[in-house]
Amino acid sequence: MKTKQWATAICFLAVSLLAVSMTISSCGSGQLFGPTLTPTPTFTPTPTPTLGIGSTQVSPADGMILLYVPEGEFLMGSADSDSDALYTSREKPQHTVYLDAFWIDQTEVTGAMYAKCIASGKCQIPWCLTGPKFAQYPAVCVDWFNAKAYCEWAGRRLPTEAEWEKAARGTDGRLYPWGNEPPTCEYAMMNDGSGYACGQKGDTATARVGSRPKGASPYGALDMAGNVWEWTNDWYDPNYYSISPYSNPTGPASGSEPVGRGGCWDNNADLVRVAYRQIHSNDPTGGASRIGFRCSVSPEP
Repeated sequence: MKTKQWATAICFLAVSLLAVSMTISSCGSGQLFGPTLTPTPTFTPTPTPTLGIGSTQVSPADGMILLYVPEGEFLMGSADSDSDALYTSREKPQHTVYLDAFWIDQTEVTGAMYAKCIASGKCQIPWCLTGPKFAQYPAVCVDWFNAKAYCEWAGRRLPTEAEWEKAARGTDGRLYPWGNEPPTCEYAMMNDGSGYACGQKGDTATARVGSRPKGASPYGALDMAGNVWEWTNDWYDPNYYSISPYSNPTGPASGSEPVGRGGCWDNNADLVRVAYRQIHSNDPTGGASRIGFRCSVSPEP
């Protein structure tokens, strides 16, 4: 009898030890309370790039590089201390303007870019300086209405006067895109005393876009002084600066004379200042070989 009891006890002990061993094994494998749980991966969102000076994008419509101009204030117009502006009141009074952020074309629209709009049926053929020879030169002989049509076709718009001037001068009230140094042909395609178009000879007085990188604005915009005048979206009013709103001015509600900016290849120093305002032919349908354009666009919400 005792032998049978001892055998039962030994058998019970062996089973108990086996159960303990299996429990320890299960615990070590993480399966004591069920199957192993796979941790859920932690999602790390990709940060949205912060836009600022130096940010760029490329237009899918025409390949234009666009430059970002941040929101904020700048000085618009000419100060009384600017001796070159004393003969005209159209640049005064100098006033502080606030603009929302926007993008602006790095260069003037080229002949090659404009040809794409012609091919689409949205733009008319200019009456001068067209063809492959002028593919990388500013598109000129384009009237105000066709300049607007091009910008709309490309998903952009003509810049307001305020946008154009801020993109050209930045926020420090400088006289020229590059600063306050007197303009020369190193900075701009102009008449610096060596003759029209910096004394250039040939069948065009304009220069290839972007050929004067030393004249870049604080945001990197090129050719905003000289080369060709540039259409803006605003109608001209000589007294507008006296009544202009502080925030995002868009010019008079109506008019007959659009404003051009920037000067061109046959202008001297006083006309290539960033504050100078020009009226072209008193006719928005009058495209000329001295007038081109660039576009701008507001950021997507």
